[in-house]
Order: sequence, then C-alpha cells, then structure tokens
Amino acid sequence: VVAAAATPARPTAATVEHELTSTYFHWFPEMATYYSVDPAVAGPGSTTRLSPRTQADEVAKRAALQRVLSRFGEVDVTGLSQSEQVFHAALEATLRGSLAPAAVVEYGTVFSAWGMWFMPYAVSQIGGPQDLVTKLLGSQQPVRNAAEAEDYLSRLEAYARTIDETIAKIEHDRRLGVVPPGFILDKAIATLAPPGDGDPTQHPLVVALATKARDAGLPQPDAWTKRASALVANGVLPANARLAAKLQSMRADASDEPGIWRLPKGDALYQAMILHMTDTTLSPQQIHDLGLAEVARILGEMDKILRAEGYSEGSVGQRMETLGAEKRFAYSNDTAGKARLLADANAQLAEIAPLLPHWFQTLPPQQVVVKAVPEQAENSSSGGFYDAPALDGSRPGTYWINLRDTAILPSFKLKTLTYHEGNPGHHLQTAFGMGVGTPVIATALYSNAFGEGWGLYAEALAQEMGLYAKDPYGDLGRLQDELWRAVRLVVDTGMHSLRWSRTKAIAYAITTAGVHPLEAEAEVDRYAVWPGQALGYKIGMLEIQRLRRVAQEALGERFDVRAFHVEVLQDGAVPLQVLETKIQRWIEAQRTPADAFVAAIAQHCGKAYAGRITANEPAAPNDPFADKPLVMHVRECGPGQLRIPFHVGDDHSRTWVITRTASGLQLKHD
Repeated sequence: VVAAAATPARPTAATVEHELTSTYFHWFPEMATYYSVDPAVAGPGSTTRLSPRTQADEVAKRAALQRVLSRFGEVDVTGLSQSEQVFHAALEATLRGSLAPAAVVEYGTVFSAWGMWFMPYAVSQIGGPQDLVTKLLGSQQPVRNAAEAEDYLSRLEAYARTIDETIAKIEHDRRLGVVPPGFILDKAIATLAPPGDGDPTQHPLVVALATKARDAGLPQPDAWTKRASALVANGVLPANARLAAKLQSMRADASDEPGIWRLPKGDALYQAMILHMTDTTLSPQQIHDLGLAEVARILGEMDKILRAEGYSEGSVGQRMETLGAEKRFAYSNDTAGKARLLADANAQLAEIAPLLPHWFQTLPPQQVVVKAVPEQAENSSSGGFYDAPALDGSRPGTYWINLRDTAILPSFKLKTLTYHEGNPGHHLQTAFGMGVGTPVIATALYSNAFGEGWGLYAEALAQEMGLYAKDPYGDLGRLQDELWRAVRLVVDTGMHSLRWSRTKAIAYAITTAGVHPLEAEAEVDRYAVWPGQALGYKIGMLEIQRLRRVAQEALGERFDVRAFHVEVLQDGAVPLQVLETKIQRWIEAQRTPADAFVAAIAQHCGKAYAGRITANEPAAPNDPFADKPLVMHVRECGPGQLRIPFHVGDDHSRTWVITRTASGLQLKHD
C-alpha cells in the first residue's frame, strides 16, 4: 500500500505578505530607514547596511522577488476581508508591474529609484548610490543617540564598497551595449565633483552628522566629526573619483540619442515600463495621441484666460514665456528672494488647511513641512518633490523645493507645486496610505500612476476648492503645469518610441508650454533615464476623474465627494485596476434599488428603449404597467439627474415620466 502524498498547504495572505516584506527590506535596507521601519520588521542590519549592487546581486534579488510573486497566486483570498483583499491584490499587481522590465532585459536595476522603480542605467544624474545614499544620510538617517551615530558611520564606511559594486554593474551592462546618453554621463560626472574646495571636514555628509550629533546633545561631537571626515577622505571621495573615471571612460562610446529604443530589446522594454509606470497596456502611439489631444484642450483653456488678461499676441507658449519673464512674478535669486518663496509656500499650506474638512471626511494626523533642497543636491534634484513622514511619527512629511535658480519658479506657479507636493496632494495621499492597519510593505510599494495621478488631480481639486477664484495668473500656472503633464505624454513616447532627438523634445516642451529652458532641459533629461515615469501623472489623473464621474452618475445627489476622496486614498496608492474595483464596490455598497434601476436604464441615454414590465405580484386593479410593453425615451442622464418619459403599450394618450430625486424615483404622468 502506497500512501498518497500530502498536498502542500496553501500559504495564507499574511504569510506571503510577510515573505514579501522580509525579502524587500533584505535587498533594500535603505527603504527601512526612509520609512523608519522597526528593525524587528525590516530585519538585521536594516539601519547599517546598503543595498548590494553587483550583477550577481541583481540576478539574486530578481529571482527572490519573482519567487514571492509566484506565491501570491497560491493564496485563497475568499476568506479575506474586503480591505485585506485590496491590499493583497494591490501588492500582487504592483510587484508584477515592477518586475515586468526584468522579464525583458537583464541589464538595469529593479526597485532602484526610491526603492520602487526600474532604471535602465545603474548610474545617472538622478539615480545611483551617489545620489540615494547622500540624500538618505543627510535627510532620513536618524542620529538621536550614540548607537545611531555608529549606524550612520557604518553606512558611510560602506559607501565606497557600494560604489565599487556599482562600477562592476556598469561594466556588465556596458558589455551588453547599454551606455547612457553622452549628455547624461556629463551631468552624472558633474554630480561627483568634490563639493567646495574638497575639504573632507566640510563635506555635506560630515556636516550632516555633526549637526545631528550636536542637535541630539551627544558628548564629544568633534569625535564623530573626526571619524566621519576620515571616512570621507579615505573612502567617499576616492570612490566618487573612481566612479567619475568609469563614466568618463564610456563618454566616447555614448550616443546623443535619448530614447531606450536604441538599447537591446528597447521597444519591448519601453512597453514593459508603460505597464510598470501606468498600470495599463496602452501602446506608445495611443499615449502619444492622448497627449496631443490633451495639449490641444488645455491650450484652449489657457488662451481664454490669457486673452481676458490682455495677452493676445503669439502662441500660448510664447505668451507664457513672456509672463514668466515679468519681474512682478519673479523671486530674486538671493537669500531674501528664496526666503520669501519658502514663506509663500508655507502660507499656501496654511490657507488650504481649513478647507480640507469640506473635501475629506477624515484627515490623517501627520504634518508636512517645507524645506529647501540642500545645495549639494540641487543639480541632481527636480524642482520640487515630497518625502514621506516616518511611520513612527518621529519625522513629518517634507515638501522639498529646489532653489538653485528662482527664475524657474515664477510666483504664479508656486501654488500648484504646493498643492501637488503638499496638501491635498502627495502628503495627504501618503499619510492616508500610512493609516492604522496598513501593512508597511503597502506603503513602500505603490503605484506611480496612482501617486502622481493623485498629485495632478489634487492640483485641479484646488481649483474646485476656490483657491484660484480671484487669481487668474495662478490658474494659468495650474493649467501650465497640467499642460506640462500632457506634454510629457508626447515627449516621453516621442523619445523612447518615435525616436525624437533630445533637441526636438526640449524645443517642443518650450514652444508648447512656455516653460523656462533650464526646466525643460532638466525634465527631458529625467525622462531619458527614467522611461515611462512621466506618463503616470496624466494617465492617473484622468482615471481618478473618470471614476469620480462614474460614482456621481451612479449615486446622483447622494454622492458625497468627501467620502469618495477618503475611499480613493485610504488603502494607499494602489494600482489603477485595483482602484477601479475598489470604487465599484464602494458604489455598490451605497446603492438602493432605485439606483440599480437608474443604472440599468441610463445606459440607454439619448435613445429609445423597448422593454416589458412584468408584475412580481398580482397586479393591482387598473395597474397601467402590468405585463405590458414599455417604450422609453431616455434623456437628461447627466450626473445626479435622470428623466425618462415613456408610454405604455399602444396608449399614446398619456406620457408617464420617471424623475430621479434625492429620496428616490418619482413617477408622474403629464
């Protein structure tokens, strides 16, 4: 007798999520520090180690994450609560999208930028350990006691090793034919130059530790500074010089073409990046055409405002260039001007704060602060960005503004940046996603299209909130930023699929949107090394707006925008397909029988509908509808309204009308 083999037990959702959490933070310990994850959750060394970066490490991490992904499909989700199902579906979809590029090419790095995004180049002007580690130690690495100061020094000591591992990865990818564009190499090399006069004691990583040790009241702060200075002099600076030399050695082989179409399997990689960054399978041409249509629509709106303000000559882009150069909108590019800009951003956050409860049923407790990007990071940073608060509450959310040149940010554009990065944009979105019960891994792994889509949706929401009612120039700034996101659809697909040159991409951005040339160049260069990321803003915004319309049409006057916004945000930045499922469930949970009737009939809006009503119970005497043909002419089906004139059978002498009201459906005859 042969005993039957026991069937392996299926893993639970909690087990698989734990496996993902431990695997993720093992390979990306910096992100545990970024989110202030308890070492008991993140694992040993999460406060001291840096990510391993050789090609062998890249292969191993891809395999480890792929194994976890395969486990998601083994889970029986039927017994999970609705919120647990959302988290499980979101993690699986996000992980699948994140690994999609790795299924196409062996070069590049998975979960590279912000611990989340695939990058085709191991080092660029905005990516690589020289950028990530410097920002992490300066901004997120805590130093509140001697043990944490030692953790800081451990990572500083590991810096040279991780740079050498990166150099080996660069060489591996170079042998496959993967070299960044020449203009990217030039910018990356520039970020590696020793700051100031090269004095290690004045290096930003030494100054950061000294400042943190002093603020924490640690004894003998000079001792920490001395040790850090030695690590910088003997480790950091020579490692950066080796990396710069490696990049310089590839300069002669570099192309000036910005698109990844020129790389091995470049077209397939770009399609995988579209899935990764937009949660869709749209083709590059579809996205390009969508961008052109959105550009045309937004230009029309801007033209109306510009003409009303007396600007009628030239294209919209030319008129916005003129506006951006006017002194009345300029912050002086000095200490006083930069201080005024930061003060204005703080005032804008204060202005919107009392309005938020009218648009959100609940609000998270985390606060947001405004800070200037440190000088040493200005050339490698975008114009503005957001860093999440610590999970343990020890650090607020941070809205960073790049002040390298205030001419890039005229005053009429500041509001929109504040609403995108602060409230009601990324800060509110991130803080909601860090709510009680949210798995830490769901905070770390998020949808680009949702996150950036919400940021752009928040800009438009600020307009709904009345914050531009008496500020036409501010509204132009908002529309110009929305136009810029539409331009991104055109430029990103143009470079990576339609073979646009860098010059053409920059010229299109300047001519169409009227942005500052330095901003256009910096943005286009970002898209060149981060393909597809710029697509998420507009695609995500349009999807959130579409789902809002769906909810309004389904619920009519009972639609509560405050509840809708909380439902969108409360489970974190989930992939768009998971968001759609969430909102549909939310709608169904609030439906009445009348809503179901309206939904069934409203699909016939604008046309005749022939059907039959059959009584479920014996018909009442003289019931005009019992078991008779029904002919409807459905019209007025906009959000919150429905009016259906109809007649019964062959009786055309009387027209009955169904009208939707707040209390349900009313039936009357003319």
